[in-house]
Amino acid sequence: MYTSAQSSTATHSKSLDADTKKTMKNVVAGSLFGTALETYDIYLYGTAAALIFAPLFFPGSDESVSRLLALASFAISFIARPHGALVLGHFGDRIGRKKLLYLTLIMMGLSTVAIGLLPTYASIGIWAPLILCSLRFIQGFSFAGEYSGAVLMLLEHAPRRARGFYSALNNIGPVFGFIASAGMLLIVSATTTTEAFHSWGWRIPFVASLALLIIGVFIRAKVPESPVFEHAASQRHNQSAPPQAPAFQLITRYPKQLLLVAGANICHFSTFYLFTVFSLSYGQKELGLSNSFILSIVMTAMCTHLLTVPLAGLMADKLGRRATLLIGFAVTALSAFPFWHLYSSADFSQMLAGASMLMVGYGLVFGAIPSFTGEAFGPSARFTGFAMATNIGGIIGGGTAPIIGAYLLSHFGSPYYIASYMVLLALFSAGCTYMCVETKDFDITSESLIKASAPG
Repeated sequence: MYTSAQSSTATHSKSLDADTKKTMKNVVAGSLFGTALETYDIYLYGTAAALIFAPLFFPGSDESVSRLLALASFAISFIARPHGALVLGHFGDRIGRKKLLYLTLIMMGLSTVAIGLLPTYASIGIWAPLILCSLRFIQGFSFAGEYSGAVLMLLEHAPRRARGFYSALNNIGPVFGFIASAGMLLIVSATTTTEAFHSWGWRIPFVASLALLIIGVFIRAKVPESPVFEHAASQRHNQSAPPQAPAFQLITRYPKQLLLVAGANICHFSTFYLFTVFSLSYGQKELGLSNSFILSIVMTAMCTHLLTVPLAGLMADKLGRRATLLIGFAVTALSAFPFWHLYSSADFSQMLAGASMLMVGYGLVFGAIPSFTGEAFGPSARFTGFAMATNIGGIIGGGTAPIIGAYLLSHFGSPYYIASYMVLLALFSAGCTYMCVETKDFDITSESLIKASAPG
């Protein structure tokens, strides 16, 4: 995980002194591993919800209803995220990015382990889905702070001319998180019988999160606090009047940015969760494909992010955040119909080609969106603003995407209506992005967010 990111940072590291290089290596490692662990937990649940949770926690005479309920439980995370964004964002802006990252890592890891130990509906009845949904809520609550803090640690440590690139590196973490979660499920399913896998085997990847949690806490101990946060904290300390709450500053100073940036975040969430959650269910139920066959395609296609995400970060530093995002939205929209056409063929090579095409567009957006989102807000409300904008976009785009996909397919009987839905969201996010200002040359230590006068 770390070595892949380290090789990508070479061109940007040449001009940095030894101490800055060491600091950035630690920050990259801490953010990458933490995000990989959090997304491991998130994607593990999404995969399990699409493939195995329906009969275990939501049994019923109507299989389609059970399936919808399982996918709906996946959306609970997105309902929890705005609450986490407000609460954790407040403390991230007040007590620091680093302390919050410890808390979110522990919350996510322990809730995932608890899911792996949870009795099913057959054992404790209605309490099983209720507790499962509560644990899913905790996952979403903690992820709202984890992802935001990890990106901001990179953004606020990085040199000005490399902020887009370094903040993009955080978004390689989900590749490793998904591959690890899908890989664990593949290994367990391949080494157990179908009956054993549905009985107890599925629990192993969830309980294994405990080991990753311990490693993550150790790695994060080496990461220093954000210098931008420390500067903002010292300025607040010197003020005679008590500082305004970050949420109040967000609403009064940055209302337009909040709405537009949230809108810009919708497309990549919907694209990703239609691909990584709904397409699993579609391939299994509609195409009659095995879990391992579908997961292999998804895992391989996601590897394109190892190139496209850092590339998008470089483009964001050269072309600007807005231009890079608009290119990514265009590629996503143009690949929506080819993706569903090729994916519906049930042929491995065609499915992989379509999936890779879609993930290239997604990767271009996913690599530019961190710096675009973080730079839209001043340092005293940045954690709250980043978390709120990201998670509002996540609710509208990601949390509802598998459910809307299932509805469109059942109602119209064709995946091309899902493709139309993807194109519309890409156009909407592109419009929101177009109406924002370019921020790549902004001084992010200033509350007024003016252009920096000195190189950095």
